[in-house]
Amino acid sequence: MEFIEKQNGRYWGFAYLRPHSEKIVVQTLKRKGIRSYLPVVSKARLHHGTKIVTQVPLIAGYVFLSLNSEERSELKRSDDHFVQIELLRDAQIENIFISELNALRKFELLAQTEKVLVQPGIRKGDRILITQGSLKGLETEVIRRDDDHDSIVINITILNKSVEYPVSLEDLKKITS
Repeated sequence: MEFIEKQNGRYWGFAYLRPHSEKIVVQTLKRKGIRSYLPVVSKARLHHGTKIVTQVPLIAGYVFLSLNSEERSELKRSDDHFVQIELLRDAQIENIFISELNALRKFELLAQTEKVLVQPGIRKGDRILITQGSLKGLETEVIRRDDDHDSIVINITILNKSVEYPVSLEDLKKITS
């Protein structure tokens, strides 16, 4: 798994796109040598009795990318798939965003074997540290508890979107301030 890192002279950010254009935009960015990330999950459907599995964006309408100001301006001018491109020029905010993208990549890998849900507008709860399993070491927020399991959240704060994944209580440690 390739991790997302800060690139000299470029800023990580996100692009809000016209509907159903994420894969086309990623191909365009790749041809131009621009680093991008489109988290995807498998989605199965039946077509005339045949099961078809396709890769769909985990967060529809968004692509994450690393650009400089000139590349941003050129994309906005030359490609009508882009509605908005936001670059995170503040180093601290960009570092948080990069760590969130790397956590999202871990969730993308989990989604290959487990069900992962996307939930918009999830707010802060208790901070927890995952102590076991594939997400060991991840700090995140609890969004709810039911009788069977706790759900943890990676909150992609820039987009106000979250990824939800169930984790059992014995794998969590509460973080106190």
